[in-house]
Amino acid sequence: MKLKEVLKRVCAVVVIIALTGYYCVFGVSPEAATKVAHGAEKGGTKNYIVHTKSKKMLSEIENQYSKSDDINENAQNLLEDEKTMSVELPDSAVNTLAEDSDVVYIEEDAVVEASENSYKEGKIHIKNKKPHKMKKKVLEKNSSSTEWNVRMIKAGENKRKNKERIKIAILDSGIDWGNDIDLAYQVSLVPGEEEMTQVFMDGTGHGSSVASLIAANDDGNGITGINENVDIYSYRVLDDENQSPVSRIAEAIYMAIEQDVDIINMSFGMNEYSETLREAVHTAAERGILLIAAAGNTGEDGVQYPAAYEDVMAVGAVNKNGMVEDYSAKGEEIEIVAPGGLVRTTGFIGTEEVISGTSLAAPQITAVASLIWQKDFKVSADFVRGLLNESANLYGKADEYGNGLVDAEYALNYYNEYKQKYKEGEDKSEQLLPANESQITTFHNTGCVEGCWTKNDHESMVEADYFNVRYGARFPDNSRYVSKNNPVFSGMTSNPWWHGYYDTNYIKAVLYATRMGDAADTYGKKEYKRAETLGYGSASEMKEDIDEIGWSTELSRINSTYNKSQKDTKGFRRAFIWGMAIHSATDIFAHSTYENSKPIKHDVNARGKKNADDPDRIRERFVDAQIIAKQMMTKYKAKAKLEVKDLILPYGAITYEIRDLYKYVKAASDTKTAELVAGYSYSPSAK
Repeated sequence: MKLKEVLKRVCAVVVIIALTGYYCVFGVSPEAATKVAHGAEKGGTKNYIVHTKSKKMLSEIENQYSKSDDINENAQNLLEDEKTMSVELPDSAVNTLAEDSDVVYIEEDAVVEASENSYKEGKIHIKNKKPHKMKKKVLEKNSSSTEWNVRMIKAGENKRKNKERIKIAILDSGIDWGNDIDLAYQVSLVPGEEEMTQVFMDGTGHGSSVASLIAANDDGNGITGINENVDIYSYRVLDDENQSPVSRIAEAIYMAIEQDVDIINMSFGMNEYSETLREAVHTAAERGILLIAAAGNTGEDGVQYPAAYEDVMAVGAVNKNGMVEDYSAKGEEIEIVAPGGLVRTTGFIGTEEVISGTSLAAPQITAVASLIWQKDFKVSADFVRGLLNESANLYGKADEYGNGLVDAEYALNYYNEYKQKYKEGEDKSEQLLPANESQITTFHNTGCVEGCWTKNDHESMVEADYFNVRYGARFPDNSRYVSKNNPVFSGMTSNPWWHGYYDTNYIKAVLYATRMGDAADTYGKKEYKRAETLGYGSASEMKEDIDEIGWSTELSRINSTYNKSQKDTKGFRRAFIWGMAIHSATDIFAHSTYENSKPIKHDVNARGKKNADDPDRIRERFVDAQIIAKQMMTKYKAKAKLEVKDLILPYGAITYEIRDLYKYVKAASDTKTAELVAGYSYSPSAK
């Protein structure tokens, strides 16, 4: 690592002195400096964001040190276009760079405690409102098919179709492609995930939950979003611990700007003020983008960034009674509130989950903003933001409720009046509409309690099962397991049975994997005899692969990374292996598909994506993959044996071909079943 390897051995005392000097110069508390210095003693290097006056200087810094690996190669390097880069630096070099006249600023690329001198700006968007006494209609139970939170904010009857669609960027843990949400764009910026399957992009379920509140389809799966008539752009910035360095978030914001989105939703927060993040959100705001963020689950400790910036709407959370949650961040930066306590969302492969937090409140504001904006695409982000705030129902303190509870109905009813009175650049504190003192619907029983899908043993699947299946579905795309320099699970040519690749009978491979999962559940950890009766040629290799899994290691990763308490049970192993089988089944549509008798390869197209993994290259492939995944999940939940028919689409005419599908289905079942897929099976030997 060039100079870094020498400097990292510099005496810890020198490091502390240098860092203390830097933090004094730049206005950060000595306590914060001591914490960083303590880290320097242990490791000696950290990632810092450096912003320079010229690209030449940035290049010199990169050459002298090393660019950090916090952002993968899917990035467009737009942060560097802003003369900004995350660099791995010896802590002793920080002060030297900070004093360089060509360096504008330098800051740690990490999530740390807020310093004493960080500042916040959001209060400028608080209207001159006086809280009124809350008027409410209390229902014993939510008997409506419309979710309780949607009823509370009166957003269930305001959907409309437009040829043009609002473009919403969701910066989060990713969104599973086709999981009840139509994605216009999807990318992961998390290192090591350049090849992650598009179908199971979301590592934690957080991003999919956020997206479902905005735009989940009204199709009987999961919940129905507030406005499905939008285009969702998904940027996976949060890793499997739901964390991200500032640099990755900033890069995603600049990518969203380049893609000309209208709204950016950020359901995450951090305590530390970041100039890099502030510049990114300010640039987005200057480009006419509305930015909305969760205020944070920090209670009295205050609003987190990016919500605390002036350019971002800070969203707090209320419960079923319409009252601000104790955990919801308090402070003068709070701009508006929405339901966040025990909200139902769409989970893994169309399942449902109930979760809480300001993370769930923010997307509801985003969805209502899209309803307002689609009435006239020519209005500004400031207009939409102003109407959201004007029409909100304020019945509590401003530092808890901001301008009040969002009210979609009131906003749309007063849209024309507001448009007549609104003037761009007006005094943001001036109230243009009559105060909203309408009645709020609250609930004694919403039908949602924590773990309401898991409380009884007879429930079809517990939440832990959902999670473990998700983990297993993403597992084959990692490269942790290597035997004799060969990957055990990753790589479609190295391990075709785990990636739906035509070099093997992928139908039998999927069936065999589920049999191994069922055998692990029925007979225990080492019994796979029933599974072996399939007579699958590669069964021995697959069994050896499964036997090589370090189950204790994976459990440790799951429990430490995701804050779980999962034990090594039969059910855990079944869920894990079934997830791997679902991965293989859905990969068939990426790795064994043909168009006009030509394979869809992994070559890079004009959009910078590999064709086989690009959802925009024959989108039906990924829709079909989700159909198969859901059919498999139905059998999984019922603890029923997977059959060949479960791996066949419920219709015959599709716009592409799948290599050797007829041959492999026939080998796994019979000619009659194989005839069901003959119309879209491609076999080079038959041509």
